[in-house]
Amino acid sequence: MQQLRERGIYTLSSEGDFVVHMVFRGGYVLYTPSAWEFFGPYVYESDRTGGIHIEGRPTSWNIDDLTDTNRTARSRSRNGAAQKPSIGE
Repeated sequence: MQQLRERGIYTLSSEGDFVVHMVFRGGYVLYTPSAWEFFGPYVYESDRTGGIHIEGRPTSWNIDDLTDTNRTARSRSRNGAAQKPSIGE
């Protein structure tokens, strides 16, 4: 099972790009880039074995299905810094 980068931007099949955030219980949650920037809800979550779920239901995907884009999302901040375009995207 691959280790994902905090705030790494990954592509999931035909679903598009997602920002990865590690959670304390183990696993990850996946946000769309706009949801990440504007404090929206996450779309997918993974369990400790790497299975990806949506609204608590398993999908056919695993975190090994994520492809690293080699981009990193800005840190979230309440002052809006994450909402400014970053160079290199």
